[in-house]
Amino acid sequence: MEDKKSSKGKNITRIVVFTLLILYSTLYIMQALGYYEYSNNKNNTLTNEAIKRFENDIKNGKNVKASDYINKKNDYNNKISRSGLAISNLIENIFDNAMGFVFKEISKAIDD
Repeated sequence: MEDKKSSKGKNITRIVVFTLLILYSTLYIMQALGYYEYSNNKNNTLTNEAIKRFENDIKNGKNVKASDYINKKNDYNNKISRSGLAISNLIENIFDNAMGFVFKEISKAIDD
């Protein structure tokens, strides 16, 4: 009986460690590839282009509205955000199952 409990504990520990390793690796790779810097640079480029258009419109005497130079549409639905949401849901499920298991085992220990 003890062997089954210790093997369950080892399996859960392996799953938790493996999940943490995957999360760490994913975040490290994203940082190493410079995803955050790339997205910021892309936004800066768009802003610089808007500034140039604004300056040209003022030089040409056009009627200037701030809304013409601001990028209003923000679509955050991409592969990385969907993956992040999937990983978050997976972690939530694992955590819920782990906590349920822990409290069930504590309950068994108290009852015995």
